[in-house]
Amino acid sequence: MRNTKILFIFILFIGGWWLFFTPLYTVPIITYHAIPTNFADTSFKVTLTRFYRQMEFIKNKGYKVISLSDYCQLLRRKEKLPKNLVVITFDDGYKDNLWAVNILKQFNFPATIFLIPNKIDKKNYLSSKDIEWFLNNTKVKIGSHTLTHSYLPQLDDASLIREIKDSKEILEKKFRVNVDTIAYPLGGFDHRVLKTVEGCGYICGVTTNRGLSKNDNIYALKRIKISERDLGIRLWAKLSGFYSVFKRSPKQR
Repeated sequence: MRNTKILFIFILFIGGWWLFFTPLYTVPIITYHAIPTNFADTSFKVTLTRFYRQMEFIKNKGYKVISLSDYCQLLRRKEKLPKNLVVITFDDGYKDNLWAVNILKQFNFPATIFLIPNKIDKKNYLSSKDIEWFLNNTKVKIGSHTLTHSYLPQLDDASLIREIKDSKEILEKKFRVNVDTIAYPLGGFDHRVLKTVEGCGYICGVTTNRGLSKNDNIYALKRIKISERDLGIRLWAKLSGFYSVFKRSPKQR
């Protein structure tokens, strides 16, 4: 009898936990920056070896990786989302991202690399040839990371439009693709930024912040930073869809 009561209480606990957290589930959008071949002690880098193991974890655990554009289209159509989706993004367009692209190709994973047009073909950044190659040979897409990587909330209206609109138009003309997503430098945004992004024809935008609400503005989708330490239970937690529940919501201005 005692064991039956314990089992009953356990089932009630699990059921209550599930009912509480399920409405708060959000598809994890994970983000990377540099992917060096050797370890560097910075929170913005994940070594190539660890990146491979993280992609292997995602594959072996049965997650379905979809592109950011596809995810945003699902949100716009208000479709019910399965709880095994993952979106992969990279910021800045560093040269070493090309190594990561080859791993993504091996796993047949889509991803989005947010490019800064003024940095393309510069030292330590992807070249035009690199970008052309992966656009034609992999499932990796490109998005805008603004024209010069400026902190958007501090810009005047003319500069804000130039950063958001010109970056989109330059990338589309240069690479003959549709650029419909944007990542805000340093995660910075306010209502004026979101309105400008929508007016320039993007379908969604992503930040670097995490928070409680499931009802995210599609132009301020939160992302989860992946670090060198993330594997096993740490990576599982970040991919669970509930990780942001325990993080503070960013304040809009």
